[in-house]
Amino acid sequence: MTENITQFLPVLFMLVLVAFVIFIVFFLSGHFNRTKRIEEKLDKALKEIEEKKEK
Repeated sequence: MTENITQFLPVLFMLVLVAFVIFIVFFLSGHFNRTKRIEEKLDKALKEIEEKKEK
């Protein structure tokens, strides 16, 4: 029984590692999308402020 477990440990470890990497990638991509939206809002706000100053 212990032999079977030791055979599956590397496979289990690799699966956990892959799942962890996928989770990090999804988390980071979501984070970058959020920061992009915030940057777009800031750009829009800055343009509006500039237009008001010009008038």
